[in-house]
Amino acid sequence: MIYIKLAWCNTNDINSANYVVLGVNDESGNRSYRGGSSRAPDKIRSVSIQRAVYEKNRKALPQSGVLNKKIFDYGNIRKSKISSFIEKSAKNGKIPVVIGGDHSITTEILRGFDKLNKPISIVYFDSHPDFICSSNKKYYGSVVCDIQEYENIKFKSSIEVGIRAPEQEELKNIRKKYLKTIKSVDVIEKGIKDVFNDIKRRVGNNIYVTIDMDVVDPSFAPGVSTPVPGGITSNEIIYLLKKISSLGIIGMDIVEVTPKYDVNDMTSHLAAKMIIEAIASNSR
Repeated sequence: MIYIKLAWCNTNDINSANYVVLGVNDESGNRSYRGGSSRAPDKIRSVSIQRAVYEKNRKALPQSGVLNKKIFDYGNIRKSKISSFIEKSAKNGKIPVVIGGDHSITTEILRGFDKLNKPISIVYFDSHPDFICSSNKKYYGSVVCDIQEYENIKFKSSIEVGIRAPEQEELKNIRKKYLKTIKSVDVIEKGIKDVFNDIKRRVGNNIYVTIDMDVVDPSFAPGVSTPVPGGITSNEIIYLLKKISSLGIIGMDIVEVTPKYDVNDMTSHLAAKMIIEAIASNSR
């Protein structure tokens, strides 16, 4: 079998890599009428090759014009293997970049990081708070509830960005846990630079970034599981990712891309662009 690799993969040696790209083609935590996020890892990879590789050895660079990081694409693994893989990779000094799949895989990723016994701040990009605790656990709407059990995930230094479709229970849970949120309208009212400064003041030294692609407005990212009007723009998400990465991130994931509902692969293309901009900007 020939595996599709992310266009910017530049080493076949995991030991020499700074970054390990990992696909999790699992949507068992999905509850949306829109399925198909399990196809996103390979779709994002293939789109990156189609649109970021002009000819052999001629790849599109990130905005900085510099990519001096070693990137290894591991391929896809089962959801049940994520936490142990993340724990081992992080202990070996690797920075994981995970492509989902539905958002419940983030719970398993953070389970791996929690075993490192160091405080971790989460920057949670999503149109939904994902803080439902009263119904089923371990699905895409209960992620923030599920990670409460992890000792080293610190809510008081974490933040949700792009929220615009909360449920009443979620608002109560947010207040109870002192979790800060930035709504998508706040980006307009405050300005993108002030939003980043709010994030910077909030987070600690070990930052993990998780991105549900429905945080982006459907006009820029139509191929998502649960689209919600009124989101941030593609340029705003790239700006924030670059600035947050410049603080130093320990890992990231991009989830909830549904290729079946995409338009001209624009959501997958944006996801690929976000990955390489974050890697290139990371100060670690």
